[in-house]
Amino acid sequence: MILIATALYCEALPLIQYYRLKKDTSFTKFQVFRKGDILLLITKTGAVQAAISTASLCSLIPPTGRDVFVNLGVCGSNREEVPAGSVFLCNEILDLETRRSYYPDILFAHPFEERCVITSPNVIHAGMVQPEELSQKPLLADMEASGLYQAASCFYQPHQMFFLKVVSDYLMDTDMAPDKVTGLIRENIPVIAEWIRQVQAQLSKNRSIFTADEENYIAELAKALHLSVSMEFKLRQLLKYSKLKEGGFTDKIKDFLEDKPLPCKTKTEGKNYFEEIKQLFL
Repeated sequence: MILIATALYCEALPLIQYYRLKKDTSFTKFQVFRKGDILLLITKTGAVQAAISTASLCSLIPPTGRDVFVNLGVCGSNREEVPAGSVFLCNEILDLETRRSYYPDILFAHPFEERCVITSPNVIHAGMVQPEELSQKPLLADMEASGLYQAASCFYQPHQMFFLKVVSDYLMDTDMAPDKVTGLIRENIPVIAEWIRQVQAQLSKNRSIFTADEENYIAELAKALHLSVSMEFKLRQLLKYSKLKEGGFTDKIKDFLEDKPLPCKTKTEGKNYFEEIKQLFL
């Protein structure tokens, strides 16, 4: 499954036309368009609204480890030398309110330049980005990415999430005409769509090396330790290596946890156990 999230209909329109998507009228709180294994979600503007709609849709249609989440939309740039219509893949998402950064794992080859995007609840104008050292960096600005990342990370692993931004303005206080937004997105759709197809194809090849019993054990262990999505992913990578090298891993973990009460009472306790389990296989 490919889930594409846009904030505005004018951003979604070229995708709807390219993939020939049809509106799913069973969704009434937000707009969803779909065809086959492609879903498009229009979140509306703002990180909170984007997070709510994304979490709601993913709860109704849970993704798997072979699925892809893509946020595509226009953004501002603090570099006027960057041509309008330039596409960037975001390697950092900085929430302007909390000053917290999020880092999608970019594991797949791609044809785009990488850049940090700043998410703000309000439209960012030139000179608003502080502290000063941040304003010296090439940056992008939007209103949804941090909310989308936080919501999607509850369902996807970091390497399954991609944030593609198309430069539309230079942080000036001007309204962007919807048809111009549509045009900027449309001219980049062929390259973006082909790259998304390649990424999903590679993810689909990643068959699990774990048996059904091992899959169940990992899921139960992650739940008992209160692991986050990213921590569970790290655990799986570690156990995959152990499975390939030694043929198994469950006995070693069970011996370690034999005298430890589960499930953990707190996330901190689970994190401590997780760190100790990591040492068993290093």
